[in-house]
Amino acid sequence: MSETAPRIQTGQIYAQLRAEILAGGFDPAQPISQIKLAERLGVSRTPLREALRMLERDGLIASEPNRRVHVTALSIADLEQLYASRIVVEALALRITLPRLEAGEIDGLRVAIDEMHTAAASRDVERWEAPHRRYHDILRSHAGDRIVKLADDLSAHGERYRRVYLNEPIAWSSAEAEHRAILDACRTRDVRLAAERLSRHLARTALTVIASVAPEHDASPVRTAVRMVAGTADTKEEP
Repeated sequence: MSETAPRIQTGQIYAQLRAEILAGGFDPAQPISQIKLAERLGVSRTPLREALRMLERDGLIASEPNRRVHVTALSIADLEQLYASRIVVEALALRITLPRLEAGEIDGLRVAIDEMHTAAASRDVERWEAPHRRYHDILRSHAGDRIVKLADDLSAHGERYRRVYLNEPIAWSSAEAEHRAILDACRTRDVRLAAERLSRHLARTALTVIASVAPEHDASPVRTAVRMVAGTADTKEEP
């Protein structure tokens, strides 16, 4: 076996578990049996432990004093911090990217929306996620490696919350309308409008989920982030 094989195996385990966690495949209330998990994945305990440590650094896994681990639970505090960060970072990425987008890339946004529309007709979240991810990838594609990676990580963490949002009946049509509005602003190369529409699109997910589970919660970080993008941070304008 080559010296790089264990690292490759650890990376594969990490990627698989990360995808399962983000898709809601683990119950945060149930400790994870590393023995059973290793058996299910067909791997040894050593690369599995390293993959779990990587997931812990990502904030997706928490360790208990007895060395048991569990998936971190979704929370209002995490949701609003995550989406406030996403709004600022993704709006910046779009402002950098839009002037550099080629016509074919802008057309790629339309293609992604059409594919999302087809998946939405049957409420197929798995089929919807791929073009949705591609759509947002295009919007940040020319922002630079560090910004793109940061935006990618935040977006990946948001997948669990997106799935909660898509349980709302109106979410599918709202998301499509917002995606098309962003595309319209991109076609006219209106950087300010595109960034503002993107920020409000991202905020809607967070604010809708918060309103459904904790309607009394203010979610001021999300609203402040939207106002920052719109250039109205010192006003009381609502997103």
